[in-house]
Amino acid sequence: MAISRRDFVLASLAAPISFKAVTRLSRQRPQSNSKLRVAKIGCGGMGNDDLRAVASHPMVEIVALCDVDRRALDAWQLGTKDKEGKPVPPQFPQTKAFADWRELFASMEKSFDAVVVSTPDHMHAAISMAAMNLGKHVYCQKPLAHGAWENRRLAEVAASKPNIVTQMGTQRIATKWRRYGAKLLREGAVGRVSDLYAWTNRPAGWWPQGGARPAGSDPIPAWLSWDLFLGVAPERPYKDGYTPFNWRGTIDWGTGAFGDMGCHILDVPFYELELGMPLSVRCDPEKATSDQYPERETVIMKYAAGPKTGPNGLTLHWFDGGRLPDFRALGLPEGWEGGKTGEEVVKGDGGVIAVGDKGVLWFPIEFAWSRVFVDGKPVNLPTEDVGASNHWHDWIDACLAGKKDACVSRFEKGGLLCESLSIGAVSALDPGKDLQFSPESCAFTNSPVASRMLRRAPRSGWAVANL
Repeated sequence: MAISRRDFVLASLAAPISFKAVTRLSRQRPQSNSKLRVAKIGCGGMGNDDLRAVASHPMVEIVALCDVDRRALDAWQLGTKDKEGKPVPPQFPQTKAFADWRELFASMEKSFDAVVVSTPDHMHAAISMAAMNLGKHVYCQKPLAHGAWENRRLAEVAASKPNIVTQMGTQRIATKWRRYGAKLLREGAVGRVSDLYAWTNRPAGWWPQGGARPAGSDPIPAWLSWDLFLGVAPERPYKDGYTPFNWRGTIDWGTGAFGDMGCHILDVPFYELELGMPLSVRCDPEKATSDQYPERETVIMKYAAGPKTGPNGLTLHWFDGGRLPDFRALGLPEGWEGGKTGEEVVKGDGGVIAVGDKGVLWFPIEFAWSRVFVDGKPVNLPTEDVGASNHWHDWIDACLAGKKDACVSRFEKGGLLCESLSIGAVSALDPGKDLQFSPESCAFTNSPVASRMLRRAPRSGWAVANL
C-alpha cells in the first residue's frame, strides 16, 4: 500500500513478502510515445544525484520513491534547504512513497517499468534481482553487488533476459577522459600489459575503516527503519553514525575502499584488457578487523594470460588509505607537467598506471587526459576528444529503444568486474596470505574465513529467487 509523505511508515512489514521468479515481462519496452516509469529506491546521498539525473530526461516519469530514511524522502516531498540555507521547493510532493521496497514492488508491479537502486551495497543484489524477476529494467549504483556470488548471478540473469536493459552506476566511464584512455588501451598504445598499478585516496578522510565493532547500542532514530536498513545483512544493534554514509567501511554492508572506488578506477582497464577472475590474491593491510575493512592496504591480484596481457599474465597492484606506488620507478619522469613532479600530478583522487611491453600509460580517474611514456619520456600523442555522454540518459534511451547492449556498464560486464573486485576486498579477512581462488566453487581453496563473504546467505525472510 502506498503511503503519503505525512503517514510514512517506519516499521518493517510483519510478514516479509516472498518474491518468486516470474516469466512474464512487465512493459520492459514502452511504446515510442510513452514515458519510462521509474521507481527510485534510495533517495539520499548518491541517490540524490541519481534521482536528479534520471528525472531530468524528458521521457521519464518518477512514479515511486523508497527509502528507509524518512529525511531523504521528506527532502524530495516536503522540500529542503541548500548549503546556504536557502529553501529548495519539493520536487515530487505527490509521488507515492515507501519505506520498504518489497511493498513497492508488490503494490505497484504494473505501474512501473524500471528501477534505479541507490542503496547501501549489501542491498543492491536483492533489489536488482527482484526487479529483474519482475521483468523490469534496472540501473544500480556501483558496486553492482556486495559479494562475488551475487555479482555473478546478476550478470548471468541479466544475460538470460533479452528484453531487460541494465546499467551499473559508474558514470565516470562516460566522460571524454576515460573514453580516450579506453581508446589508447584498445589500440595497444603501450602494447601487451603485464602490470596494473591502481590507487585511491579513500577511505582516509571519507569514511571509517580499521575499527572494531562498536559496543552497546543507541536508540533508533524516529526517521530510520533500522530493520529495513539491515535487510539481507545479519542483525546487529543500531549505533549512531552507521548511516547514512559510514556503512561503506563495515564488512556486513560495504565493500571498502577497494570494492567502492575500484569500480570507477579499474572499470576501463578491466574491460579493455579482457580480464576475468583472478587466480590468486594477497592483502597486506594496516588496522584490519573482523568488522571493518583495513584503514589502508596493498592488494596483489594475479590474472591468467590473455590476448592483451603479458605472456605470463597480468598482476594488479592496488593501494589505498594513503599508500601509493613508486611513480618514478614506474617510468613517470620529474617535471613533466607544469614543473610538477610526476607524483604530484598523478596521485590525486586515484588512477591507474598500465605497464606494457611498449611503454607506460597513466590513466587518471577523471578531469585529465591519459598520457603515454616510453623510456621515462612523455610521448606527444594528440588528445582526441572522443566525446562524452550522460551515463543515466544512455540507460534510459536504451530502455526506450529496447537496445540491451547499448549500455557500456551493463550487468553482464559490471558483474564480472565487481565479482573480481569483491574477491580482492574480502582478502583482508585473511591477510598476509596468498589466497587461491576457484571460479567453479566461487571460494578460496585455502581460506574458509575469507570465503564466507564471497557467498553469504541472506538473513531469514530476505531470500530472493535467482540469488
